[in-house]
Amino acid sequence: QGRLRQGQDVSDDLADARTEGHQINETFDALLRIAQIEAGARKARFTDVDLGEILQTIAEIYTDVAEDDGKVLSPTQLNEMVDRVHGDRELLTQMFANLVENALRHCPPGTSIKLSVTRQGDRVLAGVCDNGPGIPADEREKVFQRLYRLDPSRSTPGSGLG
Repeated sequence: QGRLRQGQDVSDDLADARTEGHQINETFDALLRIAQIEAGARKARFTDVDLGEILQTIAEIYTDVAEDDGKVLSPTQLNEMVDRVHGDRELLTQMFANLVENALRHCPPGTSIKLSVTRQGDRVLAGVCDNGPGIPADEREKVFQRLYRLDPSRSTPGSGLG
């Protein structure tokens, strides 16, 4: 225990350590971004952003993953919007990626996950919708608390940042 023997293959252990180190780094980066948002430091990075373009990119990245899991990821109503929103492209992309990853992680095979952007008057509505189990009504407000995770997901890997 704790000692290497001559000829022992440690490549799997090294790969696991590298993966865990990468996950820890991602968690720290996410916490730093949250702190920057709360301090207003990221406001300078705001530009006019096309949400349809972001969601189309997310769809391209995750469609094969969804199909491998027996789920369907479909971008809908992404080209209806001509106007842009003012925001941080990196954070918006990360937010939608987190929502899609959560849907993929927590929904059973056969689930349909839809990405959409629509205009409603002077508002832009963007969404990631699925027909999975959803968040229980009594937990919905809590999920906006930093690092909060639903009890059943405690055994599911993740940082609670999504």
